[in-house]
Amino acid sequence: MSTPLRLSDLDLPRRNGELAFDAPWQSTVFALAAAVIEHAFGGDREPFRQQLIAAIAAQPGRPYWESWTAALEALVPALPGEPVP
Repeated sequence: MSTPLRLSDLDLPRRNGELAFDAPWQSTVFALAAAVIEHAFGGDREPFRQQLIAAIAAQPGRPYWESWTAALEALVPALPGEPVP
């Protein structure tokens, strides 16, 4: 059974308890990832979490939201029914 996505469970950058986005594209990437997690994985965030861990490990100095984007880009080709390049 999948675990529902809850923002409180994610280790996201925050300022004063609020999500911290430095640019509009960051909030867009966040929303896209949340939608993919919800619709393609039934709310199970583990596939994305594993991709994010790999993206951060691959380039530890990369800004967080750029790693988030890389994780999403790596996850999308793996969606059920999508051709893998």
